[in-house]
Amino acid sequence: MSSADVVVVGAGLAGLTAAIRLAEAGASVDVVARGHAATHWTAGGIDVAAPRGAETPAQGLKRLRSVPGHPYAVVGDDVPAALEWFRPTVAASGLEYIGDLSSPIRHVPTSIGATRPASIVPAAQAGALRPWSPDERLVICGFGGFKDFWADEIAASLSRADVWGSAAGSEGVRPSRVESVTVALPGTQGRHNLSALDIARLFDDPGTRKDAIAALASALNRAGARPGRVGLPAALGLDDHRAVITDVAAALDLDPFEIPLVPPSIPGLRLFGALRSALRAAGGRITVGEPVLSVERSDRRVTAISTSAAARQRTIRANAVVLATGGIAGGGLIGTAAGLVEPVLGLPAEAPPVNAWLSRTPFDPAGHPLELAGIRTDADLRPVFASGETVFENVVAAGSILAGQRYLAERCGDGVAIASGYRAAATLLGGSKASGERPRGKRREAAAGARA
Repeated sequence: MSSADVVVVGAGLAGLTAAIRLAEAGASVDVVARGHAATHWTAGGIDVAAPRGAETPAQGLKRLRSVPGHPYAVVGDDVPAALEWFRPTVAASGLEYIGDLSSPIRHVPTSIGATRPASIVPAAQAGALRPWSPDERLVICGFGGFKDFWADEIAASLSRADVWGSAAGSEGVRPSRVESVTVALPGTQGRHNLSALDIARLFDDPGTRKDAIAALASALNRAGARPGRVGLPAALGLDDHRAVITDVAAALDLDPFEIPLVPPSIPGLRLFGALRSALRAAGGRITVGEPVLSVERSDRRVTAISTSAAARQRTIRANAVVLATGGIAGGGLIGTAAGLVEPVLGLPAEAPPVNAWLSRTPFDPAGHPLELAGIRTDADLRPVFASGETVFENVVAAGSILAGQRYLAERCGDGVAIASGYRAAATLLGGSKASGERPRGKRREAAAGARA
């Protein structure tokens, strides 16, 4: 039987943020997860807050903090510090992010020929954020045999003004012209089922990268030399991404940027890899593929968590637990005939009655009632009953399992995840939001706080 100061259940943005913060402070941390989280499915940017009408993440954050019951009403104050911690943490693994809370929210292209609002993105995607010059064109460049990026169709869709948002007619919002080109990468001729991982590995390999970039440059040169940018599938390397994007930018006359793809997300895989590296560097442990089988309790404390590990059961004695298993989409909440259930610890879930879960219209502007479901907590992210009484003294919750957010419409999921993971670690290290205390500075004292 192993033991840890803190067991973190869930390996997404929230869980890994909490785990790294705790490990950096000297606590022994064990992360267990049934599977990979939203990092592997999303675009790799950091959506802090972009409700309709917000011009910057700061504006969106201010608005959502005033919504009763929203997670930002609890962790909104932690967002700036959490982002300041996040950026150098992932940059240490070669993953740089561009943008901050004051950056404009702009419409950037997607791989289905639409646009999405963004302001904080990986450096490889940042070229899409700059305002467009009056004579600037966009070239959408696809790769032959790649099934998830159809350059001609994407370009045709992005040529329509209406996909660039309500301000599409304003100067600088969209390119003057959108064109397309498709490149046959070396060694892929005759292939019709290339995946993003296939392409990423091709660019990672120094032996094929040079020829691939030469083919790319040649095709774009034939497309003409007028000013502009080139949107490429977000598959420019996985393990050696920084070197790949540097070499691509040096070889092209057009300014390149990556366009995120359908899952699995290469930018998301890079982000997960950077966070995992940071956790291991801080002394933490992570195991993906181990669902929680059972939990031991004593009074109002969780004392151990047992997981499925290959052909055996692994039990971890724990002094504290971070629950970051995701919301309904991630399996952190499960719908049953009796209502919504939190399956790991049996926490009370806040949700409407079963017969009121869904709206009568699929795209109701007000959203579906079930979107707001989740776990309700106190100011320190400890789950509470409807009465407000704490369920467990040594459990905190973080991420999309928190009640009160519409993370798709509000585009707040990443910000809530990082800020609540940051706040969860602070709580376990002895910092109380209610009392204004902060985590202790010394590593030994911080670990003792997590064990308390």
